[in-house]
Amino acid sequence: MPFPFQFMQDNFWALYTVAFGWIVLVAIASVLYRKIKSKPMRIVKPENSLFMERWTSGRSLRNFVSRLGGARNCLFVAVTRNELIVRPHFPFTMFFLPEIYGLEIVVPRSAVRSVEIKSGLLGSSVLLNIDRSPGESFRLELRLRAPTEFAQAMVS
Repeated sequence: MPFPFQFMQDNFWALYTVAFGWIVLVAIASVLYRKIKSKPMRIVKPENSLFMERWTSGRSLRNFVSRLGGARNCLFVAVTRNELIVRPHFPFTMFFLPEIYGLEIVVPRSAVRSVEIKSGLLGSSVLLNIDRSPGESFRLELRLRAPTEFAQAMVS
């Protein structure tokens, strides 16, 4: 048997322990990061929401990595009188996934510059243009079950 395969076979449990330990350490670091930044691990339904949908899909169009990633049926989307909230459900809040893919967004409704419903072969999606800070904007694509109701909530 070639060298790498023999080494892996001879040291399987040590390699398994290192891999498992690494995953546990990253999970702990992710939880600590969220606690330090006061980010919730679980979704809390906002009071007086104008629109709310659970277990929906979306992706940030901010950069190449966020375009590749995305969330399929694991996002929470809510519109309140003052804010647009997009967050992943637990356990998708772990392993720094929201930070890597730009899928944890809480912005004032006034920061949303446009809401556009697009139809395609795979269904409809909502494209949002969002101002993050002066001079910095990005786009977000959401696949909602009720895109019209979302658009109405955003303009009301």
